[in-house]
Amino acid sequence: MNEESRDIFSEDLGIVIDQAEPGHVTAHLPISDKHLNQHGTAHGGVIFTLADAVFARASNIHGIPAVALDTSMTFIRAARNGETLYAHCQEAALRRRVAVYTVEVRSHDQLVALFRGTVFRIPQERETKAGPHH
Repeated sequence: MNEESRDIFSEDLGIVIDQAEPGHVTAHLPISDKHLNQHGTAHGGVIFTLADAVFARASNIHGIPAVALDTSMTFIRAARNGETLYAHCQEAALRRRVAVYTVEVRSHDQLVALFRGTVFRIPQERETKAGPHH
């Protein structure tokens, strides 16, 4: 992976991409002291970032730049220090300009959070009704 395509923020948090192929990306993150909030559980922003990391990788894996239009997350249960979170992103819909993804974040086979994201796929060339414009 070249420097331009690295997700340095996610790497600094400890997120590891385990598998990345079209339509499916998985990653994990061991929760440690640096990920905790004032309640002693994993900060919601850390869980969101894990889901967003696999969403970003999945939506850009086709070689067409994609940027988020909309995301949402539902937190189901808290994650604690010492747990490892696993994120599984699945491509739900892939169209020419828009794609939709779902992410499940789990720990010990228990659902921690559900994420849904929509991206805009950036055209490689300016297009008009007459076709590609050069």
